[in-house]
This record gives sequence, structure tokens and C-alpha cells, in this order.
Amino acid sequence: MISWLMDVWSRTHVVQIVDGGEDAGPLADRAILAELRNPSTIEAAWKLTTTGRFTGDICRCPGDTTIALHDDSGVLITSASLHGYGNISWERQRLHNDLHVADPAALHLLLATHGVPDQIPLFLTPLTDLLNLHEGHPQFRPAGNAGRQHLTERAVPHVLHPALLPLTGQQAGALSTTQLDAMNDQLTAAAPSPVDRAGILLSWLGRLPIPAEAYWGEGALIRHLLADIPRADIATAARHAPTAHTTMGVVNLALHSGDDGTLTTAIGPALRRLLPAVPTPPHSH
Repeated sequence: MISWLMDVWSRTHVVQIVDGGEDAGPLADRAILAELRNPSTIEAAWKLTTTGRFTGDICRCPGDTTIALHDDSGVLITSASLHGYGNISWERQRLHNDLHVADPAALHLLLATHGVPDQIPLFLTPLTDLLNLHEGHPQFRPAGNAGRQHLTERAVPHVLHPALLPLTGQQAGALSTTQLDAMNDQLTAAAPSPVDRAGILLSWLGRLPIPAEAYWGEGALIRHLLADIPRADIATAARHAPTAHTTMGVVNLALHSGDDGTLTTAIGPALRRLLPAVPTPPHSH
């Protein structure tokens, strides 16, 4: 397997990232999401997509993106489908042997840097595991004194405690425009700098349990408060405070609002630090 991969990559002059997985039809008919032509970039993609641990099995989903290798005449050499965070299936129907890559963070950041969409949301699962943000029971923060400790643990700004204490986390995600505007005014008065405000909100967002509270509870409230802050200021806040929770907050935000590359650039170094490459045992790649 490795000798075959070494051969196909050694003949590769252009790498195309195309939309769709195993069930998306002919590669030539699909949208090209990115094209790698620089030799150093191709070499980086080569290493990142061939180093890791082979599973001896295949993912049952069709994947959502495909890597296509072309020779110096533009002829397709081979292809591989990407299956979630760090999983690649080279010629799945023939080889039936998925690869868990050794450095998935670097791989997805490389793709994101070259314009491949929806890479940052893939970090949600590994960060959820890292920060132990799996939800328990109840799914949402309780109201009143029973939920007071939750507000402290989630680093909720004290100025918002009086408004949030009477509400459950689920109710916090379904506030009226008037209530949301009032909270925004309170927070802005307490933290006039948009960068400071973004840092507070990202840290809070990145502490919410996945999925209910982070998607539909307080997460919906926080994303509304972030909507009034310029994306550049949000990125600055993420760079200035590259904590695990702030980084998770950015991932949550990108999952719901997309990213034009600004957020990826801001949290790339933090993601590499939080999710380093996994040492590859001998003979596993």
C-alpha cells in the first residue's frame, strides 16, 4: 500500500480537491474546491495524506470531499475520499483500507487555507472530547439557584447573571428581540471594546455542552450577541486569547455561520497546539 502511494504521489503534478464523496458521480463533472500546484504544497499534502494508521476496514459513509491526483499531462492518476476528521480512503472500492492520518489538524488546516469549505467545523468532535463537553442530564442548564454554578463555570459575564438566572438554558436560546437587545446593551456597557466583548462571548460559547446547549440553548443567545461584532474583531480576540475554550467557541461559530478564512487563520496555531500529530508506530504507514 505504501509503495503504491509513494509511486502515485511521485508522479503527481496537480492535486485537485473536488466536491462530493464516493457517490457524487464522475470527478470531471464535480466542482473544484481547490487546486494545489506548488511543489512544496503538494509535498505537504503527500505527507499529510499518507502518514498514519491503516484500519483494515472502510467507513460506511460515502465521504464528502475527494482528493484527485493528476500527472504532468493532466491525466487522473488516482483519488481518495475524505471521511470526517482525519480519515482518508484511497481507492476505497479496490483497496478497502482506510487511513487515520497522523496529523489531521494540519491536513484540515491545509485544505481550509486553500479555500476548501467546512473544514473548521470538523474540529468540533475532537475538541468536544478534549474538553469533555459531552452533555449529560438534564441537557440544558436549570433555572434559579440550581443553575447558578453553571453560569460561573461557563464564565458568563456577571452583568448578565440577573437576566439569565430566572431562565433555563433552553429558554435562553429562545429570547425575544427585545430581550436580546437589552442583554447586548448591558454587555456593551460593561465591555465597550468589541474585541474584549468577543473574547468573553467566545470563551462562554466554548464551554457549553454539545450538542443541545451549544446549538440551541445558550449557544443561540451567544451567537446572536456575536453577530453585532465585526468578524475581524472576533478573529483578533481569538488570536489574543488562544485558549482551548475560546478556540472551541470559534469552531462553534464557524459551524453555524461559515468562515471566509478569517477565523481559520486566527485559530490555526491554537488548533495545532491543542491537537498535535499522533506518533505513528513502525510499519503502520
